[in-house]
Amino acid sequence: MDAFLFPAKQHIKLDLYGLGHRCLREPASRRLDGEIYCALHNIIDRNPLINDQLLQAREDGEVLVEHCPSDGLAWIEVPPFTAELKYAEALLPEGLFTFYRDARKVCATALQARALANEPPLFSLLADLRAEYFTPNTKNSREGEPG
Repeated sequence: MDAFLFPAKQHIKLDLYGLGHRCLREPASRRLDGEIYCALHNIIDRNPLINDQLLQAREDGEVLVEHCPSDGLAWIEVPPFTAELKYAEALLPEGLFTFYRDARKVCATALQARALANEPPLFSLLADLRAEYFTPNTKNSREGEPG
């Protein structure tokens, strides 16, 4: 049996490219948005998926992540990259423009371009998008478990 070993950076590129392909094949979904968010940050969704509430959180685009080891785990509702054009366009590498008006096509283009160009993560831009998407006094402002 052959085994292929890739350096950590290679995994990120493969993940982004594969997610771009999925954006074209699958309908827009909050679950896919969560996977995109995690791949862009090179982090893992720590949601254990052990009950219906946690499964629903994944489907609603909520991820349980630790951005820095000292920060601890936190629930984050990710931006709707696959459904809203402005969030998909924010993923485009600097200098890349597209004529698409479909969020899924723009998202796919952005992710595959980032993978091929070996672009760095979008930490500051994604934090701004999350802040814009976040609305106080809604389900987005939760502590502990989702929902």
